[in-house]
Amino acid sequence: MEQPPLEMTIAATVRTGEYTGHHRLAVTLGHAPDDPLALRMDLYLTGAGLPDATWVFGRDLLATGLILPSGEGDVRVRPHGEDETDIELVSGRSWCVVRMAADDVRDFVAGTRSAADSCAERISVALDRMLTETLRRGVRNTDSRPPHP
Repeated sequence: MEQPPLEMTIAATVRTGEYTGHHRLAVTLGHAPDDPLALRMDLYLTGAGLPDATWVFGRDLLATGLILPSGEGDVRVRPHGEDETDIELVSGRSWCVVRMAADDVRDFVAGTRSAADSCAERISVALDRMLTETLRRGVRNTDSRPPHP
């Protein structure tokens, strides 16, 4: 049975390089079973119906960032003490840090596990099938050369 998309809205704060202090915002984390390795993070700063910003990044980045600092690119995730998680977003010279309760993030990640496990199983089955077909055909490595007498 296909898992339905998962969405969770979390209260958060944001800090930017332009503004001192933390400003409250709503964050909606989304996960779709048809793309189980990614998640979407919508930021609602103004309270309008549409998100003010949307970021898409790896589900495993968020899961790992709950435990230890992770990420090297535009999205970095790290624990902030025992009770909070920081997601740092970088775009050019602009950046912000979104801080959320670690328990909320952990609950969201836990809800995505079955879809990720299902994806891993489908990938494993596909790789096994491809390997079996390749071995059955007796495909040789094109770099292999017969030994010279």
